[in-house]
Amino acid sequence: MNEKNRAYYNQYLEECDLVFGGRLTGNELVKFQNGKLQEILEYVYANSSYYQKALAPYSGSFDSITIDTMNNLPFTTKETLREADMDILSLPINEMTYYYETTGTTGKSTPCPRSMIEVMSSNITISLAYKKLFEEVFGDYKPVVGVFGPTEIHSFGDSCGNICHNLDLCVVKAWPYSQLVGFKKALELMEKLNIEVIMCTPGLAMTLYKAAKHYGYVQGQNFNVKMLMLTGEICTESMIHNISTLWGAKVFNFLYGSQETLVMATCNYNNKMNIFPHNYIYEVVKEESDEVIGFEGEGELVVTMLNPGGKPLIRYRTGDLVRIENNPLSPIPTFEIEVLGRVKDKIQLNSRKFCAADIERVIMSDLVNCIGYQITITRVDGADYLEVRLEMSEKEHEQTRILSDIEARIWTMIEVNSTVEFSDGLSTTTFTGALVSWKAARIVDKRKQDSETEAAQKVVEDQIVKNV
Repeated sequence: MNEKNRAYYNQYLEECDLVFGGRLTGNELVKFQNGKLQEILEYVYANSSYYQKALAPYSGSFDSITIDTMNNLPFTTKETLREADMDILSLPINEMTYYYETTGTTGKSTPCPRSMIEVMSSNITISLAYKKLFEEVFGDYKPVVGVFGPTEIHSFGDSCGNICHNLDLCVVKAWPYSQLVGFKKALELMEKLNIEVIMCTPGLAMTLYKAAKHYGYVQGQNFNVKMLMLTGEICTESMIHNISTLWGAKVFNFLYGSQETLVMATCNYNNKMNIFPHNYIYEVVKEESDEVIGFEGEGELVVTMLNPGGKPLIRYRTGDLVRIENNPLSPIPTFEIEVLGRVKDKIQLNSRKFCAADIERVIMSDLVNCIGYQITITRVDGADYLEVRLEMSEKEHEQTRILSDIEARIWTMIEVNSTVEFSDGLSTTTFTGALVSWKAARIVDKRKQDSETEAAQKVVEDQIVKNV
Protein backbone atom coordinates (compact mmCIF):
# COMPACT_ATOMS: atom_id res chain seq x y z
CA MET A 1 0.00 0.00 0.00
CA ASN A 2 1.51 3.37 -1.01
CA GLU A 3 1.72 6.33 1.38
CA LYS A 4 -1.32 8.09 -0.08
CA ASN A 5 -3.53 5.04 0.34
CA ARG A 6 -2.17 4.28 3.81
CA ALA A 7 -2.94 7.83 4.95
CA TYR A 8 -6.45 7.52 3.58
CA TYR A 9 -6.80 4.10 5.24
CA ASN A 10 -5.98 5.56 8.66
CA GLN A 11 -8.30 8.53 8.12
CA TYR A 12 -11.09 6.24 6.97
CA LEU A 13 -10.79 3.99 10.02
CA GLU A 14 -11.34 7.06 12.17
CA GLU A 15 -14.48 7.94 10.17
CA CYS A 16 -15.81 4.39 10.57
CA ASP A 17 -15.16 4.54 14.30
CA LEU A 18 -17.24 7.72 14.53
CA VAL A 19 -20.12 6.20 12.55
CA PHE A 20 -20.20 2.74 14.11
CA GLY A 21 -19.62 4.21 17.55
CA GLY A 22 -22.68 6.42 17.15
CA ARG A 23 -20.75 9.66 17.64
CA LEU A 24 -21.39 11.09 14.18
CA THR A 25 -25.01 12.21 14.39
CA GLY A 26 -27.20 15.30 14.18
CA ASN A 27 -25.42 18.57 13.40
CA GLU A 28 -22.02 16.87 13.50
CA LEU A 29 -23.10 14.49 10.73
CA VAL A 30 -24.45 17.36 8.61
CA LYS A 31 -21.17 19.28 9.05
CA PHE A 32 -19.18 16.14 8.15
CA GLN A 33 -21.24 15.44 5.02
CA ASN A 34 -21.09 19.07 3.87
CA GLY A 35 -17.30 18.99 4.11
CA LYS A 36 -17.00 15.73 2.17
CA LEU A 37 -19.53 16.92 -0.42
CA GLN A 38 -17.55 20.06 -1.15
CA GLU A 39 -14.30 18.07 -1.34
CA ILE A 40 -15.72 15.48 -3.75
CA LEU A 41 -17.16 18.19 -6.03
CA GLU A 42 -13.73 19.81 -6.26
CA TYR A 43 -12.18 16.38 -6.84
CA VAL A 44 -14.38 15.23 -9.73
CA TYR A 45 -14.30 18.67 -11.36
CA ALA A 46 -10.51 18.58 -11.36
CA ASN A 47 -10.14 14.95 -12.48
CA SER A 48 -13.15 13.77 -14.52
CA SER A 49 -13.55 14.97 -18.10
CA TYR A 50 -17.30 14.49 -17.87
CA TYR A 51 -17.80 16.33 -14.57
CA GLN A 52 -15.51 19.17 -15.67
CA LYS A 53 -18.18 19.98 -18.26
CA ALA A 54 -21.27 19.00 -16.24
CA LEU A 55 -20.24 21.01 -13.17
CA ALA A 56 -18.72 23.99 -15.01
CA PRO A 57 -21.61 26.35 -14.06
CA TYR A 58 -20.81 25.68 -10.36
CA SER A 59 -17.02 25.95 -10.47
CA GLY A 60 -15.65 28.43 -7.98
CA SER A 61 -18.64 27.98 -5.66
CA PHE A 62 -18.29 24.36 -4.55
CA ASP A 63 -17.43 25.51 -1.02
CA SER A 64 -20.90 27.02 -0.66
CA ILE A 65 -22.85 23.91 -1.76
CA THR A 66 -24.39 21.90 1.09
CA ILE A 67 -26.64 18.89 1.41
CA ASP A 68 -29.54 21.34 1.60
CA THR A 69 -28.67 23.08 -1.68
CA MET A 70 -27.14 20.19 -3.65
CA ASN A 71 -30.47 19.52 -5.38
CA ASN A 72 -29.48 22.27 -7.82
CA LEU A 73 -26.70 20.04 -9.15
CA PRO A 74 -27.44 17.93 -12.27
CA PHE A 75 -28.29 14.24 -11.99
CA THR A 76 -25.99 11.55 -13.30
CA THR A 77 -28.01 8.79 -14.99
CA LYS A 78 -27.39 5.36 -16.48
CA GLU A 79 -27.57 6.98 -19.90
CA THR A 80 -24.94 9.48 -18.75
CA LEU A 81 -22.61 6.58 -17.92
CA ARG A 82 -23.16 4.95 -21.30
CA GLU A 83 -22.46 8.17 -23.18
CA ALA A 84 -19.51 9.33 -21.04
CA ASP A 85 -17.89 5.88 -20.92
CA MET A 86 -14.27 6.30 -19.72
CA ASP A 87 -14.65 10.10 -19.48
CA ILE A 88 -16.62 9.66 -16.25
CA LEU A 89 -13.49 8.36 -14.50
CA SER A 90 -11.51 10.52 -12.10
CA LEU A 91 -8.34 8.43 -12.41
CA PRO A 92 -6.62 6.87 -15.43
CA ILE A 93 -7.27 3.15 -15.77
CA ASN A 94 -3.64 2.22 -14.99
CA GLU A 95 -4.05 3.74 -11.51
CA MET A 96 -7.08 1.57 -10.71
CA THR A 97 -6.93 -1.66 -8.71
CA TYR A 98 -9.71 -3.66 -10.39
CA TYR A 99 -11.64 -3.42 -13.62
CA TYR A 100 -15.33 -4.40 -13.76
CA GLU A 101 -18.20 -3.48 -16.03
CA THR A 102 -21.96 -3.84 -16.15
CA THR A 103 -23.34 -6.93 -17.88
CA GLY A 104 -24.57 -5.11 -20.98
CA THR A 105 -27.54 -7.46 -21.36
CA THR A 106 -29.93 -4.60 -22.07
CA GLY A 107 -27.61 -1.91 -23.41
CA LYS A 108 -24.00 -0.84 -23.75
CA SER A 109 -21.74 -2.07 -20.93
CA THR A 110 -20.32 0.72 -18.81
CA PRO A 111 -16.89 0.64 -17.15
CA CYS A 112 -16.88 0.23 -13.36
CA PRO A 113 -13.20 0.17 -12.34
CA ARG A 114 -12.26 0.64 -8.70
CA SER A 115 -9.27 2.25 -7.10
CA MET A 116 -7.75 1.09 -3.81
CA ILE A 117 -9.51 3.93 -2.02
CA GLU A 118 -12.89 2.66 -3.22
CA VAL A 119 -12.00 -0.92 -2.35
CA MET A 120 -10.94 0.10 1.15
CA SER A 121 -13.83 2.43 1.88
CA SER A 122 -16.43 -0.11 0.80
CA ASN A 123 -14.94 -3.35 2.08
CA ILE A 124 -13.74 -2.03 5.45
CA THR A 125 -17.24 -0.75 6.19
CA ILE A 126 -18.83 -4.06 5.21
CA SER A 127 -16.25 -6.07 7.15
CA LEU A 128 -16.89 -4.09 10.32
CA ALA A 129 -20.62 -4.63 9.91
CA TYR A 130 -20.30 -8.38 9.34
CA LYS A 131 -17.70 -9.14 11.97
CA LYS A 132 -20.50 -8.82 14.50
CA LEU A 133 -22.97 -10.73 12.33
CA PHE A 134 -20.69 -13.76 11.94
CA GLU A 135 -19.93 -13.72 15.66
CA GLU A 136 -23.66 -13.73 16.48
CA VAL A 137 -24.25 -16.77 14.24
CA PHE A 138 -21.01 -18.75 14.70
CA GLY A 139 -19.32 -17.35 17.81
CA ASP A 140 -15.55 -17.91 17.59
CA TYR A 141 -15.91 -20.69 15.00
CA LYS A 142 -14.75 -19.83 11.47
CA PRO A 143 -16.93 -21.35 8.72
CA VAL A 144 -15.97 -21.95 5.08
CA VAL A 145 -17.77 -19.45 2.84
CA GLY A 146 -18.95 -20.20 -0.69
CA VAL A 147 -19.20 -17.13 -2.91
CA PHE A 148 -21.44 -18.10 -5.83
CA GLY A 149 -21.48 -15.03 -8.03
CA PRO A 150 -22.98 -14.18 -11.41
CA THR A 151 -19.94 -13.76 -13.70
CA GLU A 152 -16.17 -13.64 -13.48
CA ILE A 153 -15.95 -9.90 -14.28
CA HIS A 154 -18.53 -8.90 -11.68
CA SER A 155 -17.27 -7.26 -8.49
CA PHE A 156 -19.26 -9.68 -6.30
CA GLY A 157 -16.50 -12.28 -6.09
CA ASP A 158 -13.67 -9.90 -5.27
CA SER A 159 -15.70 -7.84 -2.80
CA CYS A 160 -17.04 -10.82 -0.87
CA GLY A 161 -13.64 -12.51 -1.04
CA ASN A 162 -11.98 -9.42 0.40
CA ILE A 163 -14.55 -9.25 3.20
CA CYS A 164 -13.90 -12.89 4.07
CA HIS A 165 -10.16 -12.18 4.01
CA ASN A 166 -10.65 -9.29 6.45
CA LEU A 167 -12.65 -11.61 8.73
CA ASP A 168 -10.03 -14.39 8.45
CA LEU A 169 -12.48 -16.78 6.75
CA CYS A 170 -11.73 -19.36 4.05
CA VAL A 171 -13.55 -18.43 0.84
CA VAL A 172 -14.44 -20.62 -2.16
CA LYS A 173 -15.35 -18.63 -5.28
CA ALA A 174 -17.36 -20.65 -7.80
CA TRP A 175 -19.84 -19.59 -10.47
CA PRO A 176 -22.57 -22.26 -10.92
CA TYR A 177 -23.67 -20.65 -14.19
CA SER A 178 -20.13 -20.84 -15.58
CA GLN A 179 -19.41 -23.41 -18.28
CA LEU A 180 -16.24 -24.40 -16.42
CA VAL A 181 -17.96 -24.92 -13.06
CA GLY A 182 -21.69 -25.59 -13.42
CA PHE A 183 -24.06 -26.70 -10.69
CA LYS A 184 -22.76 -30.25 -10.36
CA LYS A 185 -19.21 -29.10 -9.55
CA ALA A 186 -20.47 -26.37 -7.20
CA LEU A 187 -22.47 -28.96 -5.25
CA GLU A 188 -19.48 -31.30 -5.10
CA LEU A 189 -17.42 -28.48 -3.59
CA MET A 190 -20.14 -27.75 -1.04
CA GLU A 191 -19.97 -31.34 0.21
CA LYS A 192 -16.21 -31.83 -0.05
CA LEU A 193 -15.28 -28.58 1.69
CA ASN A 194 -18.20 -28.49 4.16
CA ILE A 195 -19.27 -25.03 3.00
CA GLU A 196 -21.47 -23.62 5.76
CA VAL A 197 -22.11 -20.11 4.40
CA ILE A 198 -23.28 -19.32 0.86
CA MET A 199 -23.29 -15.82 -0.64
CA CYS A 200 -25.53 -15.62 -3.72
CA THR A 201 -28.78 -14.24 -5.13
CA PRO A 202 -32.22 -15.36 -3.88
CA GLY A 203 -32.93 -16.95 -7.26
CA LEU A 204 -29.67 -18.89 -7.18
CA ALA A 205 -30.36 -20.08 -3.62
CA MET A 206 -33.58 -21.72 -4.86
CA THR A 207 -32.04 -23.06 -8.08
CA LEU A 208 -29.10 -24.48 -6.11
CA TYR A 209 -31.53 -26.31 -3.83
CA LYS A 210 -33.35 -27.67 -6.88
CA ALA A 211 -30.06 -28.82 -8.41
CA ALA A 212 -29.07 -30.49 -5.12
CA LYS A 213 -32.27 -32.56 -5.17
CA HIS A 214 -31.66 -33.42 -8.84
CA TYR A 215 -28.19 -34.79 -8.08
CA GLY A 216 -29.31 -36.62 -4.95
CA TYR A 217 -27.84 -34.35 -2.28
CA VAL A 218 -29.65 -33.81 1.01
CA GLN A 219 -29.16 -30.79 3.27
CA GLY A 220 -28.26 -32.05 6.74
CA GLN A 221 -26.66 -35.20 5.35
CA ASN A 222 -24.41 -34.20 2.45
CA PHE A 223 -24.42 -30.51 3.31
CA ASN A 224 -24.28 -28.50 6.50
CA VAL A 225 -25.29 -25.04 5.25
CA LYS A 226 -26.01 -22.86 8.28
CA MET A 227 -26.27 -19.39 6.73
CA LEU A 228 -27.19 -17.92 3.36
CA MET A 229 -26.30 -14.30 2.59
CA LEU A 230 -28.44 -13.06 -0.31
CA THR A 231 -28.09 -10.06 -2.58
CA GLY A 232 -28.53 -8.94 -6.19
CA GLU A 233 -32.34 -9.10 -6.36
CA ILE A 234 -35.23 -7.89 -4.26
CA CYS A 235 -35.62 -10.15 -1.26
CA THR A 236 -38.78 -9.65 0.79
CA GLU A 237 -39.35 -11.02 4.27
CA SER A 238 -41.53 -13.73 2.74
CA MET A 239 -38.74 -14.83 0.39
CA ILE A 240 -36.25 -14.88 3.28
CA HIS A 241 -38.62 -17.11 5.27
CA ASN A 242 -39.13 -19.41 2.28
CA ILE A 243 -35.41 -19.88 1.60
CA SER A 244 -34.73 -20.32 5.31
CA THR A 245 -37.29 -23.14 5.37
CA LEU A 246 -35.83 -24.77 2.24
CA TRP A 247 -32.30 -24.91 3.59
CA GLY A 248 -33.05 -25.05 7.30
CA ALA A 249 -30.56 -22.20 7.73
CA LYS A 250 -30.36 -18.60 8.86
CA VAL A 251 -30.93 -16.29 5.88
CA PHE A 252 -29.90 -12.64 5.55
CA ASN A 253 -30.65 -10.13 2.81
CA PHE A 254 -27.11 -9.07 3.47
CA LEU A 255 -26.20 -6.14 1.27
CA TYR A 256 -27.50 -3.67 -1.26
CA GLY A 257 -25.31 -2.19 -3.94
CA SER A 258 -24.45 -2.12 -7.62
CA GLN A 259 -21.49 -2.27 -9.96
CA GLU A 260 -21.69 1.51 -10.41
CA THR A 261 -22.02 2.58 -6.77
CA LEU A 262 -20.46 -0.26 -4.71
CA VAL A 263 -22.23 -1.33 -1.50
CA MET A 264 -24.70 1.24 -0.18
CA ALA A 265 -26.20 -0.67 2.77
CA THR A 266 -25.69 -3.81 4.85
CA CYS A 267 -28.04 -5.74 7.10
CA ASN A 268 -27.93 -6.27 10.84
CA TYR A 269 -28.88 -9.44 12.70
CA ASN A 270 -32.57 -8.45 12.46
CA ASN A 271 -32.37 -8.26 8.65
CA LYS A 272 -32.73 -4.48 8.57
CA MET A 273 -30.54 -2.59 6.08
CA ASN A 274 -28.43 0.25 7.51
CA ILE A 275 -27.04 3.04 5.32
CA PHE A 276 -23.50 4.52 5.37
CA PRO A 277 -23.60 8.32 5.80
CA HIS A 278 -19.78 8.54 5.73
CA ASN A 279 -19.70 7.00 2.22
CA TYR A 280 -22.82 8.43 0.59
CA ILE A 281 -25.43 11.16 0.65
CA TYR A 282 -28.78 9.49 0.02
CA GLU A 283 -31.65 11.39 -1.60
CA VAL A 284 -35.13 10.16 -2.47
CA VAL A 285 -36.79 11.59 -5.58
CA LYS A 286 -40.15 10.95 -7.18
CA GLU A 287 -39.76 8.25 -9.78
CA GLU A 288 -39.76 9.41 -13.37
CA SER A 289 -39.46 13.06 -12.30
CA ASP A 290 -36.84 15.40 -10.84
CA GLU A 291 -38.80 16.33 -7.73
CA VAL A 292 -36.82 15.71 -4.55
CA ILE A 293 -38.75 14.14 -1.67
CA GLY A 294 -35.90 14.49 0.81
CA PHE A 295 -33.35 12.34 2.61
CA GLU A 296 -35.95 9.80 3.66
CA GLY A 297 -39.27 8.58 2.31
CA GLU A 298 -40.26 6.34 -0.61
CA GLY A 299 -39.15 6.84 -4.20
CA GLU A 300 -36.15 6.45 -6.49
CA LEU A 301 -32.78 6.44 -4.74
CA VAL A 302 -30.19 9.03 -5.73
CA VAL A 303 -26.69 8.76 -4.24
CA THR A 304 -23.62 10.96 -4.17
CA MET A 305 -20.42 9.05 -3.48
CA LEU A 306 -18.19 10.85 -0.98
CA ASN A 307 -14.83 9.08 -1.29
CA PRO A 308 -12.18 10.36 -3.77
CA GLY A 309 -11.60 7.14 -5.72
CA GLY A 310 -11.54 6.24 -9.39
CA LYS A 311 -15.20 6.81 -10.23
CA PRO A 312 -17.19 8.81 -7.67
CA LEU A 313 -20.63 9.72 -8.99
CA ILE A 314 -22.58 12.87 -8.21
CA ARG A 315 -26.35 12.63 -7.69
CA TYR A 316 -26.53 9.27 -9.46
CA ARG A 317 -30.06 8.03 -10.14
CA THR A 318 -29.81 4.36 -9.27
CA GLY A 319 -33.08 3.36 -10.91
CA ASP A 320 -34.03 1.58 -7.69
CA LEU A 321 -37.19 2.14 -5.68
CA VAL A 322 -36.48 2.34 -1.96
CA ARG A 323 -38.00 3.33 1.35
CA ILE A 324 -35.68 5.10 3.82
CA GLU A 325 -36.84 5.58 7.41
CA ASN A 326 -35.32 6.58 10.71
CA ASN A 327 -35.49 3.73 13.22
CA PRO A 328 -36.94 5.28 16.41
CA LEU A 329 -36.06 2.17 18.45
CA SER A 330 -32.33 2.39 17.75
CA PRO A 331 -30.18 3.72 20.64
CA ILE A 332 -28.44 6.00 18.12
CA PRO A 333 -30.02 7.75 15.10
CA THR A 334 -30.07 5.02 12.47
CA PHE A 335 -31.55 5.24 9.00
CA GLU A 336 -32.71 1.98 7.45
CA ILE A 337 -33.34 1.33 3.77
CA GLU A 338 -35.70 -1.17 2.17
CA VAL A 339 -35.24 -1.95 -1.52
CA LEU A 340 -38.58 -2.31 -3.31
CA GLY A 341 -37.35 -3.15 -6.81
CA ARG A 342 -36.32 -1.22 -9.88
CA VAL A 343 -38.30 1.67 -11.34
CA LYS A 344 -38.33 -0.21 -14.68
CA ASP A 345 -39.76 -3.30 -12.95
CA LYS A 346 -42.94 -1.54 -11.92
CA ILE A 347 -45.96 -3.22 -13.46
CA GLN A 348 -49.31 -1.63 -14.27
CA LEU A 349 -52.27 -3.91 -13.62
CA ASN A 350 -55.53 -2.34 -14.72
CA SER A 351 -55.34 1.23 -13.37
CA ARG A 352 -52.73 0.68 -10.62
CA LYS A 353 -48.96 0.30 -10.57
CA PHE A 354 -47.09 -2.16 -8.37
CA CYS A 355 -43.40 -2.53 -7.58
CA ALA A 356 -41.62 -5.88 -7.51
CA ALA A 357 -41.75 -6.15 -3.72
CA ASP A 358 -45.55 -5.62 -3.70
CA ILE A 359 -46.07 -8.53 -6.05
CA GLU A 360 -43.56 -10.86 -4.40
CA ARG A 361 -45.14 -10.31 -0.98
CA VAL A 362 -48.57 -11.22 -2.32
CA ILE A 363 -47.29 -14.41 -3.96
CA MET A 364 -44.85 -15.56 -1.28
CA SER A 365 -46.64 -14.59 1.95
CA ASP A 366 -46.87 -17.70 4.19
CA LEU A 367 -45.48 -19.84 1.34
CA VAL A 368 -42.60 -22.21 2.12
CA ASN A 369 -40.66 -24.88 0.21
CA CYS A 370 -41.05 -22.91 -3.02
CA ILE A 371 -38.16 -23.07 -5.47
CA GLY A 372 -39.53 -20.64 -8.00
CA TYR A 373 -42.52 -18.69 -9.24
CA GLN A 374 -43.50 -17.12 -12.53
CA ILE A 375 -46.40 -14.83 -13.45
CA THR A 376 -48.04 -14.54 -16.85
CA ILE A 377 -50.11 -11.41 -17.48
CA THR A 378 -52.91 -11.54 -20.04
CA ARG A 379 -56.13 -9.68 -20.79
CA VAL A 380 -59.49 -11.38 -20.17
CA ASP A 381 -62.79 -9.61 -20.90
CA GLY A 382 -61.02 -6.25 -21.09
CA ALA A 383 -59.22 -6.59 -17.73
CA ASP A 384 -55.74 -7.74 -16.72
CA TYR A 385 -55.50 -11.33 -15.52
CA LEU A 386 -52.67 -13.17 -13.71
CA GLU A 387 -51.67 -16.78 -14.18
CA VAL A 388 -49.28 -17.72 -11.38
CA ARG A 389 -47.23 -20.92 -11.48
CA LEU A 390 -45.34 -22.25 -8.46
CA GLU A 391 -42.62 -24.87 -8.38
CA MET A 392 -42.40 -26.60 -5.01
CA SER A 393 -39.68 -28.76 -3.48
CA GLU A 394 -42.07 -30.96 -1.52
CA LYS A 395 -45.10 -32.67 -3.07
CA GLU A 396 -47.04 -32.76 0.20
CA HIS A 397 -47.29 -28.97 0.04
CA GLU A 398 -49.36 -29.18 -3.13
CA GLN A 399 -52.65 -28.50 -1.44
CA THR A 400 -55.52 -26.54 -2.95
CA ARG A 401 -55.67 -24.32 0.14
CA ILE A 402 -52.32 -22.79 -0.75
CA LEU A 403 -53.55 -21.94 -4.22
CA SER A 404 -56.88 -20.50 -3.10
CA ASP A 405 -55.14 -18.41 -0.40
CA ILE A 406 -52.84 -16.81 -2.98
CA GLU A 407 -55.73 -16.15 -5.35
CA ALA A 408 -57.60 -14.46 -2.50
CA ARG A 409 -54.59 -12.28 -1.60
CA ILE A 410 -54.12 -11.26 -5.23
CA TRP A 411 -57.73 -10.11 -5.42
CA THR A 412 -57.63 -8.34 -2.04
CA MET A 413 -54.27 -6.58 -2.46
CA ILE A 414 -53.94 -6.16 -6.24
CA GLU A 415 -57.60 -6.30 -7.29
CA VAL A 416 -56.94 -8.58 -10.24
CA ASN A 417 -58.49 -11.97 -11.00
CA SER A 418 -56.04 -14.85 -11.17
CA THR A 419 -55.40 -18.55 -11.48
CA VAL A 420 -52.67 -20.08 -9.31
CA GLU A 421 -51.34 -23.56 -9.98
CA PHE A 422 -48.40 -25.81 -9.24
CA SER A 423 -45.85 -26.62 -11.92
CA ASP A 424 -43.35 -29.45 -12.37
CA GLY A 425 -40.92 -27.06 -14.02
CA LEU A 426 -40.93 -23.33 -14.72
CA SER A 427 -39.42 -21.56 -17.70
CA THR A 428 -35.63 -21.49 -17.51
CA THR A 429 -35.73 -17.68 -17.64
CA THR A 430 -36.54 -17.82 -13.90
CA PHE A 431 -32.90 -18.87 -13.42
CA THR A 432 -31.60 -15.56 -14.82
CA GLY A 433 -32.61 -13.40 -11.84
CA ALA A 434 -30.01 -10.73 -11.24
CA LEU A 435 -28.26 -11.48 -14.55
CA VAL A 436 -30.96 -9.38 -16.25
CA SER A 437 -33.77 -8.29 -13.93
CA TRP A 438 -36.44 -9.58 -11.55
CA LYS A 439 -39.11 -8.64 -14.06
CA ALA A 440 -37.49 -10.42 -17.00
CA ALA A 441 -37.02 -13.55 -14.89
CA ARG A 442 -40.40 -13.69 -13.17
CA ILE A 443 -42.92 -11.95 -15.44
CA VAL A 444 -44.26 -13.08 -18.82
CA ASP A 445 -46.28 -10.10 -20.01
CA LYS A 446 -48.28 -11.18 -23.04
CA ARG A 447 -49.63 -7.65 -23.37
CA LYS A 448 -46.23 -6.60 -24.74
CA GLN A 449 -42.66 -7.74 -25.36
CA ASP A 450 -39.61 -5.83 -24.17
CA SER A 451 -35.86 -5.95 -24.69
CA GLU A 452 -35.15 -7.27 -21.19
CA THR A 453 -37.35 -10.32 -21.70
CA GLU A 454 -35.49 -11.04 -24.93
CA ALA A 455 -32.18 -10.53 -23.11
CA ALA A 456 -33.18 -12.99 -20.38
CA GLN A 457 -34.03 -15.62 -22.98
CA LYS A 458 -30.66 -15.07 -24.67
CA VAL A 459 -28.87 -15.53 -21.34
CA VAL A 460 -30.75 -18.81 -20.91
CA GLU A 461 -29.78 -20.03 -24.37
CA ASP A 462 -26.14 -18.93 -24.18
CA GLN A 463 -25.20 -19.62 -20.56
CA ILE A 464 -27.66 -21.36 -18.29
CA VAL A 465 -29.34 -24.39 -19.83
CA LYS A 466 -26.08 -26.24 -20.41
CA ASN A 467 -24.89 -25.63 -16.82
CA VAL A 468 -27.96 -26.46 -14.70
